[in-house]
Amino acid sequence: MRFIALFLDDVQPAQIDADLTRDHFDYLAARRDRITEAGGLREGPEAPFCGSLWVIEADTLAEAQALAEGDPYCKAGLRPECRVLQWNRAPLPKTD
Repeated sequence: MRFIALFLDDVQPAQIDADLTRDHFDYLAARRDRITEAGGLREGPEAPFCGSLWVIEADTLAEAQALAEGDPYCKAGLRPECRVLQWNRAPLPKTD
């Protein structure tokens, strides 16, 4: 099943301990078969990050939640708000 993890926070990687940021990206890389997409959210191209979104492949909601909660940023208390939701991709028509 496919899930999304929506993190609402103000994590600015350049302002965080470099080791923690490296741990965060290592965590994502080690789980790229489960966390298939990940990236920061901004209100505009020059705006600071206001959160992140992950697309997760998991068998259960509990498994997807555990993946999100295992993120080093979460464990460090930098992501106080995280929602994990099942996501059903819409069958969009192809255009030519």
